[in-house]
Amino acid sequence: MSSPNAKYYNAAIDAAQSGDLASALKAIESALTEEPADVQSWQLYAVILNAAGQTEKAEKAQAKIRELGLSEVDDLIMKAADAIGQNKIGLAITHYEDALELEPDRPEVYVSYALALMQGGYPADAEEASAKAVELASDDASAWYARGRILRLRGKKEDALKALEKALTLQGNLVLAKYECGMILAETDRLEAALKCFDDILRDHPEDENAQQARVAILAKMGGDNS
Repeated sequence: MSSPNAKYYNAAIDAAQSGDLASALKAIESALTEEPADVQSWQLYAVILNAAGQTEKAEKAQAKIRELGLSEVDDLIMKAADAIGQNKIGLAITHYEDALELEPDRPEVYVSYALALMQGGYPADAEEASAKAVELASDDASAWYARGRILRLRGKKEDALKALEKALTLQGNLVLAKYECGMILAETDRLEAALKCFDDILRDHPEDENAQQARVAILAKMGGDNS
């Protein structure tokens, strides 16, 4: 079975999690151009299309998944992603756990599982799952991002910063990791470094409202203006 094109696949996840569905679609379509037989990319494509309200295209993507042959684990991953899209976090967690029982060494499942656990209110379990993700895939930026985000939310800011910096070493354009770094630096009064993080984000994504607001708050704390 084919594997996803990591560059475009990760960019699609990053954009989708940021709410930029147009960029997410563009990235995942590029991934499918490079690897047209990759089931995982087709799965993500279907999820993004559904989120964008393009149901007819999503149904065609799902038909392609069936044509390529969807494993039981991949089916569970797809169901979990759909559950998260419907804010059914408990159901998503169950699907991820069922998937990991069948294939316990899938790092991308641990990444999604860890984030779902954190969202569902299981922080200790989320941290444990994120540790497993980076153990299985130490060269995967998304695994380090997930660990960094979870550690930040647990108040372990310096450990979180190290994990996020590792993510950015592996994938320098990972916006969510850069945003989390900026938040930690701002929270720990390293304001100039925090400002640089958000300026970097806004250089490439000037429409990012969260980054805009964070930048304004940092400048206010520094006693400057927001120009």
